[in-house]
Amino acid sequence: MSLTLTDAKRTILALLADKPRHGYALASEVGVQGSTMYEHLQQLEGAGYVTSHEDGRRRMYKLTRRGELTVEADQIGDSTG
Repeated sequence: MSLTLTDAKRTILALLADKPRHGYALASEVGVQGSTMYEHLQQLEGAGYVTSHEDGRRRMYKLTRRGELTVEADQIGDSTG
């Protein structure tokens, strides 16, 4: 699946690089509605950037290796100008 990494999706990946989070925590941090966040997360998971698992009543999201490499590449790109 080809996915355009918008600024919002890149922000989500950067937050998940810090630590795994559930969708509503991410929505609060990014400042979007939960439904919008879950749409982004579903797309990111479908494209292989994140993975999720049930943690009690919440679904926790974390980066896959592809997501980690994308965040690293973004950080290098930001530092070079």
